[in-house]
Amino acid sequence: MKLTRCCAVLCCGFLQTAAVAQNSYNWWDARPSAPVTAPPRPARNPAAAAPAPVAADSLPLTSGGYFYVEQVPVFPGGQEALAKVIRKTLKRPSGPRLHGRVMVNLVVQSSGEVTDAQVAPGYGLNTAYDAAAVECIRRLPRFEPGKRNGKVADTAITLPIVFP
Repeated sequence: MKLTRCCAVLCCGFLQTAAVAQNSYNWWDARPSAPVTAPPRPARNPAAAAPAPVAADSLPLTSGGYFYVEQVPVFPGGQEALAKVIRKTLKRPSGPRLHGRVMVNLVVQSSGEVTDAQVAPGYGLNTAYDAAAVECIRRLPRFEPGKRNGKVADTAITLPIVFP
C-alpha cells in the first residue's frame, strides 16, 4: 500500500509536469508562423535627374562638337572594313568566356582621330571585356570626320563590339 501511494504521488507529479510541458508545446505550436519574405535588396544608386529637354542640334559636347550632324563620320572603306579591323584588333580577355555585346561611346574629332572611348552605361559585360572593347576602339585608324553646315565637326557616336 505504501508503494501504491508513493507511485500515485509520483504519477501525479509527473502528470503535472507533463501537462505544463504539453501546454508549453501547444503555446509554441499555436503561434502563427512568420510570413516568408524575400531578403532585402541592396540599395541602388538613385537615378540622375534627366536634364531639361533641349533641341538636339544645340547640345554641345565637352569637346565643342554637336550630337546632330548632316554627315556622320565614315570609316575609310565603309562598315565592312570597320568590322574587319575590329575583328583583327579585338582580343578576348582571359578568364571565363563570355558572349555578348559591349556598346562603346566615342568622339570622332574634326581631325578624324578617335577620342573619349568609354563603355556606355549599362551596356557592358564585365570589366575585363569592357576594357578589351575600349582598347580595340582606341586603336582604330582615323575616320573621315562628320560634317555640320558643310564644316567638319567633332561627333559623338556609339559602336557595338560583339564578342562571339
